[in-house]
Amino acid sequence: MTPLSDLLTFAMQHHQAGRLPEAERLYRDVLQQQPAQAEALYLLGLLAHQAGNLDAAIAHYQHALTSQPNYLEAHNNLGAALQQQGHLADAIVHYQTVLRLNPENPNANVNLGVALQKQGSLNTAIARYQKAIRLHPALPEAHSNLGHALKEQGDFEAAIAQYRVALELAPEDPEAHRNLAETLQEQGYTDEAIARLDHAIATHPDHVSLQGSRIRAMLLAGNLHDGFAAYDPWRLARSPRSFDQPAWDGSELNGASILLYAEADSGLGDTMQFIRYVPLVAQRGGRVFVECQEPLLRLLETVQGLDTLIAAGSPLPPFAVQAALLSLPRLFDTTLETIPATIPYLHAPSAGKAETSSDAETNAIEQRTHLPVPLFPAKNVRRPLKVGLVWGGDPTHLNDQERSCPLAAFRIFLNLPGMSFYSLQKGPHRVELTKANDLPIQDWSDRLHDFADTAAAIEQLDLVISVDTAVAHLAGAMAKPIWVLLAYTADWRWLGQRQDSPWYPTAKLFRQPRPCAWTEVCTQIAQALDHLVKSQ
Repeated sequence: MTPLSDLLTFAMQHHQAGRLPEAERLYRDVLQQQPAQAEALYLLGLLAHQAGNLDAAIAHYQHALTSQPNYLEAHNNLGAALQQQGHLADAIVHYQTVLRLNPENPNANVNLGVALQKQGSLNTAIARYQKAIRLHPALPEAHSNLGHALKEQGDFEAAIAQYRVALELAPEDPEAHRNLAETLQEQGYTDEAIARLDHAIATHPDHVSLQGSRIRAMLLAGNLHDGFAAYDPWRLARSPRSFDQPAWDGSELNGASILLYAEADSGLGDTMQFIRYVPLVAQRGGRVFVECQEPLLRLLETVQGLDTLIAAGSPLPPFAVQAALLSLPRLFDTTLETIPATIPYLHAPSAGKAETSSDAETNAIEQRTHLPVPLFPAKNVRRPLKVGLVWGGDPTHLNDQERSCPLAAFRIFLNLPGMSFYSLQKGPHRVELTKANDLPIQDWSDRLHDFADTAAAIEQLDLVISVDTAVAHLAGAMAKPIWVLLAYTADWRWLGQRQDSPWYPTAKLFRQPRPCAWTEVCTQIAQALDHLVKSQ
């Protein structure tokens, strides 16, 4: 029988060479002879961790610690696996155990810093990164994570300096290039950012995130032609679709049917933004089928040139060619000057308005949305401006924490005279209104079952104020005045430094002057509202 030490050595050699099935078999052979062998348990956990099987990894790490309670690597990796599952408090306990046993461990300091930063303890996290750098100045992870924290604090120049150090230490790391390039772009150094990304892509041509960052940099700078030309949904989408039918090349359709679809990882706002291309597709002489997210079905029935709507996940009818909605700007050679921005192109669905009087129209809106019928004052009597509000986006969005504004920040303008406020907020962020029952906001959200209902509500308003989320796109597509609250690092579609939008001519953009500066944005909103009321 092969000695346990030799079995473990052979297993580790297989593991390091990437022969994972052989390594796992030998680790298990060791454990058959000695079930509590801590190193084999730890390494089996590491193997599962590397394969993405967090539950199995956690179980093996815990078993290893049962056999050897002061096993530093097991504590560290158990913390990392727990952190990946979102159990930050439990992860911190294990990182702190490592540091209690070995205070000079730089990696544990970095890991603890990351967990603390995710908990919102930014200053404490920065101290951990700085200590890791003092212990190990050549540790690129410490510099890159310090860069992330400084960026979150709003010190972009200091963050750029840390990203440059990390890149010098790890010049082959594509994420080091990406971190530096994205921050340079956010600070307006577009040419250097794109050059940095070009250099990294030359070395890592299949790195999807680098490709995406380069596209966003070009689009944010207003270079729509080259940005959209570089977008390939079958290579760059997180969940690309596969079809037997060929991709449409933009040529005449000659009566053939075409499927336009929203990609699995695209948002509702993306669909509303790019559905504007459907009439142009229809002009190429084909029948246009659109597959979209279910909450948009009734709303998109109003799009001109659309023949058939299909809910995502439903069986598809026969079609000849297909295209992702996000590929249409490229197919129509879109530039800033040629954006199809004829609005409105989205409408609330008709409720069979047989009468033409304003009273009949109001009753139709009431019938389909169950909203309070607005009372129109007599001529020459100024009525309050009706303003719709949305302060939160999709909590599952990666940047929701940056894009969503606390409702409390709206207080600065909610008591201004001459206006009435209505909540269009859906989802978990709605709880902020239920907890703040002193705010002068009428909640319409329980009557909004899909975006057709939201469109009908928007029709009754004079203005919508929203963070960067789907309702902002809807209001803009309906030609309703829409004021958009933007985070400091705004999405590419709002371009850089502009207060208007070529995509939505009725939009006015209010940008944070620095990260997390929602108070300043809402102060600008208050001033603009006061001016609007006085100008009526």
